[in-house]
Amino acid sequence: MNNNRLNICQVSLSGNISIIIENINQFYKHYNNCKFYIICPRREKKYFLKKINDKNCEIIEEEKLISIQKFKKIANSFLIKTNYYNAIQPRLAWYYQQALKISFVINFVKRNNKPIIIWDADTILLKKINFFREKISEKYGNTSEFHKAYYITNKKILKKLPNYYISCLSQFIAVTPREIDYLIKKLNKCIRKKKSTAKWISSIMMNSISKSHHSYNGSMFSEYELIGQSNLLYSYNNQKLISGVREHLNGRLTYLQLFIVKILGYSYVAYEHSHENSNSKNISLTVVVYPWPGQLLFDQVNSKQVKIWKKFCENKCKNFINLFPIFFENIEIEGKKNTIDNYFLKNDVHFNNKGHKKIFEALNSYSF
Repeated sequence: MNNNRLNICQVSLSGNISIIIENINQFYKHYNNCKFYIICPRREKKYFLKKINDKNCEIIEEEKLISIQKFKKIANSFLIKTNYYNAIQPRLAWYYQQALKISFVINFVKRNNKPIIIWDADTILLKKINFFREKISEKYGNTSEFHKAYYITNKKILKKLPNYYISCLSQFIAVTPREIDYLIKKLNKCIRKKKSTAKWISSIMMNSISKSHHSYNGSMFSEYELIGQSNLLYSYNNQKLISGVREHLNGRLTYLQLFIVKILGYSYVAYEHSHENSNSKNISLTVVVYPWPGQLLFDQVNSKQVKIWKKFCENKCKNFINLFPIFFENIEIEGKKNTIDNYFLKNDVHFNNKGHKKIFEALNSYSF
């Protein structure tokens, strides 16, 4: 499979358009050829077309798959038998968008014989991800999520679960033609397909929820967990840990915050409930650079690290504080070994008490 030629499916309302545009630009930075399929309500299609003027983006009316009214009718035909019929009603739109994703992906893969990625519309790519290898998808997961209700529903649909797994909830899922064929076989054993794909998927989802759960839990199905666990059953290979930023975000991340998040190794950022810009808080930034023992031994006072952060701070930081000189000046007096022994913990990169005091005295003259 070619990781530079990608098909990406998203389901969205107009509130996510700015995030979608930013995410599209991020994909273009990392991949040679991308095609986006964005599913939205019919009433918002013109607005999407106006805002997303890109020949590689196809805007699709969700009603062409299934309307939310028809989805709710199917859902309630199963849910009426449960004791949480009323409680789940406000949550049906959330289940609806999952049915849209699965239905579109199945139709796309069967029609085009090409792999595809479902990518959350509120999520922005930060660095290149390898979605495929050979004829299968790469398996990703994270250890910060584990919602038992999803796996109860999955077991009803798939009849069994992988022997070993972590959560597949990573804001995206990739699937290949072979994996879709396997999933379809599993779904047909649950309910035989006799109607449109979207009606079929809606029936499987809501029938499985109603029969698997005897009490209400707002989240009882995940499209990512279903496809992810089906992919693992088709061809098991160890899931790779992947992480993103998505919890407790108060507005959009600034350029600086995104830069730091990338350095920390995160692959994406998700704005699940927030679209405001956090720049309005006017929080000032100070960057302090200091040497590690290895740099005192083998680097120089005008280190590359100093140059990188100094350039970064231009027009962004209130203060750029370079503490390399005070340690290199000490070397001229005491030598490298004594300087390291005096200011750092033994065989460690962290400062000892004397080192912390030296840092404090150097910073004490600055206004933060």
